[in-house]
Amino acid sequence: MAEEGKKGFVAYIELLRPGWWLACFFIGLVPGLLAIFTRDDGSMKEFLRFNTVIWAVGYWASVTGIYVLNDWIGIREDSIVNAARPLPSRRVSPRSAYVFSIVMIVIGIALWWIAFQDPLSTSIQGACILIMIIYAAWYKHNFLLSLAAALIPVGVWIALAPFDWIMVGLFAFVFFWEMCLDVPENILHYEGDKLYSPNTFGVLMGRERLASIGFIFALLTIGALGWLFVLLEMSIVFLVFAILGGATLLFSQLSIKNDIAPMKCGRSLGMVMLAMFLINLGFIAHTIIQTYF
Repeated sequence: MAEEGKKGFVAYIELLRPGWWLACFFIGLVPGLLAIFTRDDGSMKEFLRFNTVIWAVGYWASVTGIYVLNDWIGIREDSIVNAARPLPSRRVSPRSAYVFSIVMIVIGIALWWIAFQDPLSTSIQGACILIMIIYAAWYKHNFLLSLAAALIPVGVWIALAPFDWIMVGLFAFVFFWEMCLDVPENILHYEGDKLYSPNTFGVLMGRERLASIGFIFALLTIGALGWLFVLLEMSIVFLVFAILGGATLLFSQLSIKNDIAPMKCGRSLGMVMLAMFLINLGFIAHTIIQTYF
């Protein structure tokens, strides 16, 4: 009995995609950190007072809830491309997954409101979730997924700072990074998407063509980073992390340009996530240096 409970717990953790947690957390954390520290009166006390970790966890909860909902809707696709996942393998029942996803989404919205108590910011969070639900339930077009992800830094920034070009740069950075992520993922899920989700980029463009243009999304992501570097007058420390992250991102796309084998695409996905990790470490290092040195 204990062994069955352990397996069930592991299955729920799998539904939440642990490999994506750091990226989700950073996308919620870093825009608020930058909004506070780029203002003249920014300080570590203010950073903590704004419940930074709460809004980052809120974003994580809502987005991972959408992941679970997406898996619930896409059981048929997963039964073709990855039958070992918790839902097609029946390690988690569809009804339990559906309830679990709703609970996570509600927790995410509640934490967002607790952190900001700002109607406009919370409305943007709600719009992000609605777009992701439309993506999961109906259209499956990757543009929608990238748009939803890129709205998160907008919601955070507006809660703490006025509309400006930095917010636009953050939007562009997350949007094009998400597009980079979609390239290897669409290739991996091509067979299932071809039958059930014909609007994904992989099906519309074909696997080989999609793999050949992934580096364009990487270049656009790097361009958005360069724009932020100039707008924020960032330190050389950030530049080092940005170069490492940008190189990782470019390599992630070039590595599958001529070889779309599943193992290569899996590695490419991992490198896209690593690039996000490195770049956001650069943002954090920059704000710490600006504050204390």
